[in-house]
Amino acid sequence: MNESRGGAVPECFRGQDTASLLDVGQVRNMPAHASLCEEGDVTQSFFLVTAGEVEIAKRISGQDCALSTFGPGSVLGLMPALDGEPCAVSMRAVNDATVVEIERDSLLAMIDSSGEPDVGLANYLSLLAIRRLRGATDELATAIYSALRSPDRNGRIDAMRLARIQAGSYAWLGD
Repeated sequence: MNESRGGAVPECFRGQDTASLLDVGQVRNMPAHASLCEEGDVTQSFFLVTAGEVEIAKRISGQDCALSTFGPGSVLGLMPALDGEPCAVSMRAVNDATVVEIERDSLLAMIDSSGEPDVGLANYLSLLAIRRLRGATDELATAIYSALRSPDRNGRIDAMRLARIQAGSYAWLGD
């Protein structure tokens, strides 16, 4: 790892594009248990972890459940920063951590300055795909929860409901 703003730079951040991301971002030194984003919050930033660990948690049945932990080299919160939707999870430092916070506007300015002819279309399709995948994930979670909680379903999910969820995740070429 090379030294840079915010501490050691993981291998995956050494390319031209990611080095530029580090340059436009703000270094945040976070004490243990500090929050990057809470579930349900809307954020205009995403984060590159350069030191320490960040825990991802979700509120399930009224309790915060740790889902996983990410360390240096991790990119967190990209989907909500790009699509403007609320964070589906909470992100908190497990121990002292350093992240580079990149605002959505900075990322979009970098993309738009690339000179690629169809960047606008690519952005539109990417955001649309993200929204569709979010919707499919939410529907699937609801279907699974309903199947597991319903005594008459006995843990089974209706095949037609699954087919609609799957079709919705693939039908991302229109609004």
